[in-house]
Amino acid sequence: MVSPELLRRYPFFALLTEDQLKAISMIADEKTYPKDTLLVKEDTAAEKLMLLIEGDVDLIYSGGGEGAIVNALVGSIAPGEVLGVSSLIEPYAYISSARATQDVRVVEIDGKALRALMEIDPKLGYRVMCNTAAAVLERLKYTQVELAAARA
Repeated sequence: MVSPELLRRYPFFALLTEDQLKAISMIADEKTYPKDTLLVKEDTAAEKLMLLIEGDVDLIYSGGGEGAIVNALVGSIAPGEVLGVSSLIEPYAYISSARATQDVRVVEIDGKALRALMEIDPKLGYRVMCNTAAAVLERLKYTQVELAAARA
């Protein structure tokens, strides 16, 4: 469990009500990981949403088959941002890996339990999914810039 006040400090959770923050805090834990830890692995079950509190994380794509760029950097997560949004979007499988580029501190939220809360509280579900969509769009912009640079 983490403090609801910890979550409230970050934009992804800032617009949630006190009751919603309390509910999420009950299914969340604060953890630390050393540099080079693989926080999530591509093509595995997406079981947790993470809020990065301290450190830096690279998103890496390893798949793609023959002729694909292997271990391509497809994004970076800075403190205050979330990773593991695949835990909220079917088929609930991570589409990239996430590696800590320095020691990190994260809040890990149980994805299945969060989805259950979102089913019970549609306003919570709406807000979380709006914030999830914004995070996905931000990552898409990064990927577009990288693709444009690769073509130049």
